[in-house]
Amino acid sequence: MIPVVIVLAIPMGLLKARRAQKSRLLFTGEEQALLAKAQRVINMENNGLLSPDRDLLEVARCIEDARCDYQIIKSRERFDASFAEFLMPKIEERHVMDWDNVISYFELSRFLSSQPHHEPPSVQDLVRALQNYIAGYKYENGFYPKNIMLDHNVHMMFAHAGIYRNGSDYFGETQMIPVANIEGGVTWKAVDPAPVDNKFDDFDDDIPF
Repeated sequence: MIPVVIVLAIPMGLLKARRAQKSRLLFTGEEQALLAKAQRVINMENNGLLSPDRDLLEVARCIEDARCDYQIIKSRERFDASFAEFLMPKIEERHVMDWDNVISYFELSRFLSSQPHHEPPSVQDLVRALQNYIAGYKYENGFYPKNIMLDHNVHMMFAHAGIYRNGSDYFGETQMIPVANIEGGVTWKAVDPAPVDNKFDDFDDDIPF
């Protein structure tokens, strides 16, 4: 029996070695360091010992999600883009207030140098995106949303830009409700209408302003 076990163990050992080698080939040394930093930030949040910076956590989760997607794609089809090339457009789409801090912590400059530069979304970009969201909601439900929870930071950007001034009709009759944290980490989310016999304040008292 011993020789048989040894013979069977050799192919299994080779298979594990090949899988480890394939995993290393998926990510360069710099990309592995980036993944490790993202995992440390996520672990901080999960352990509850320290609360990581909101922007860092947002990007760390983006990096981890991209890693999972990238590995699935590479296992199913030929995909020549590097992980950094796959990842950076996803990071640039995240809602981040302090890009300097994010770029410094994750050392993204080494990856950005080979990528086309994209500025963070402007107020008008955000307004258009929210208008598209409202139009999509109308298309799917047959009516416009009465209320939308809006990330507090974006709300302040809109306020400073005069989006809410009297006479402005950027969002029709849809009301914006500034919220500190929206479930799912999204920038905005439609709120289901309150029952007719309830005021809105009674409907959603748990929303932090």
